Amino acid sequence: MMKAAAERKQQNTYRMCYLFLIFLAGCFVGWIYEEIFYWITEGMLRNRGILYGPWLPIYGIGALGIYAIKPLKKNPVLLFFLCAVVTGVVEYIIGFAGIHLFGMRLWDYRGLLWNLDGIICFRSVVSFAVMGLLFHYLLEPAAERMVAKLPPKIVRATCLLLMLVFAADCVLSALFRTPITY
Repeated sequence: MMKAAAERKQQNTYRMCYLFLIFLAGCFVGWIYEEIFYWITEGMLRNRGILYGPWLPIYGIGALGIYAIKPLKKNPVLLFFLCAVVTGVVEYIIGFAGIHLFGMRLWDYRGLLWNLDGIICFRSVVSFAVMGLLFHYLLEPAAERMVAKLPPKIVRATCLLLMLVFAADCVLSALFRTPITY
């Protein structure tokens, strides 16, 4: 009985680590996406996020939302539309909160096709839906295989180290960073 409880606890810890790694991977991929997009469109690189590190938490939250609809992976058309809805809702809620709770507009889609309050637009929702499909059919399966090959102690230690680095970045950024706003 005690062994089963200990095993369940280990599985839950491993699962939470995996979810945190999905979150961080989404944060990092989002940061890379933004850097490339704005380098192409504006000709410059600059950290557009609210944190110092190479990660954008909104993309991590979106990645977790996309991961949550994994059971629908067998229907790519439905998955595409749900990825668009999930990421659009995440982007709208966070953008709305940024503007109305913190007085910061971290991005501005006003003037773009089919935008809603300049917080979400057609281009962003479609691009995030495409990234959701790439996540489900390429990135997450490869990551799952790679993480499964690692010893659980290594996964937990890596997760703990990344949590500490991410938490330190959150604290330092809250104290000292002024994000780019519009």
